[in-house]
Amino acid sequence: MVEGGNAGGDISAIAKLLRHHRELKQRKGLFQSRQVDFFRYKRFVRALKSSEYAKKSQAQPELYPPVGTAEDDEAGARDVFISLIRAQLVVPCVKLHSAECKEHGLKPSKDFPTLILSNKAVLQPDEYYVWNYNPKTLTDYLIVVGVIAAILALVSYPLWPALMRRASYYVSLGALGLLGLFFILAIVRLVIYLFSLPFTKSKGGFWIFPNLFEDCGVVESFKPLYGYGEKECYSYLKKMKRNKRKLAKNKQIDEAEDKGLQH
Repeated sequence: MVEGGNAGGDISAIAKLLRHHRELKQRKGLFQSRQVDFFRYKRFVRALKSSEYAKKSQAQPELYPPVGTAEDDEAGARDVFISLIRAQLVVPCVKLHSAECKEHGLKPSKDFPTLILSNKAVLQPDEYYVWNYNPKTLTDYLIVVGVIAAILALVSYPLWPALMRRASYYVSLGALGLLGLFFILAIVRLVIYLFSLPFTKSKGGFWIFPNLFEDCGVVESFKPLYGYGEKECYSYLKKMKRNKRKLAKNKQIDEAEDKGLQH
């Protein structure tokens, strides 16, 4: 159980500094039906003892309390971590195996480990914790500014110069024409599929441009010219490759964790 803890200063500054620190070796997991980053307690201690944190601590000790660098000195790191827990910036969790997911009425995911809230915050090396802190990035602010700028530009359309309004008119006509061609192509490929289905049902049906509605680039959407069934689609092939890579990676991580627990 967590007791004590007195980091002082603004604890969110520490969270912001270490949120994406490489020493955490964070992984993606599913926690309360959403993707989160989780890590082991011992990894956070290592991040606190890193050179990056040491430099910040020397420059601003009131924001970044000094932490001992010795392996057997974890009192300072412990106090900092307890302050993060009390501020609810990190949350204790338990990683479930597939069988345990069913016991808790959860559907196991093939892509990410399933996590549940732990009723105890135990400061042991291999205990898992979830980040409950996601600071805004520069990209987030740029997106907001871009959306506002686009809205203002549309609202002020009557004030545009005549040349710009004429150009936007022709651009909109071209876009509508391309959209119409796209719908015609979609209808044609569906008709061809329905007519070919009695002859190619065993192969999953015949499609022209099988990747037309797949999540891929514009060029890839029109390659290949034809195909049979979903097994030749871009998303299916990509999903199979991604699943193989994730299974291999998760297997390596689990083997490494098992070896660490044995030692």
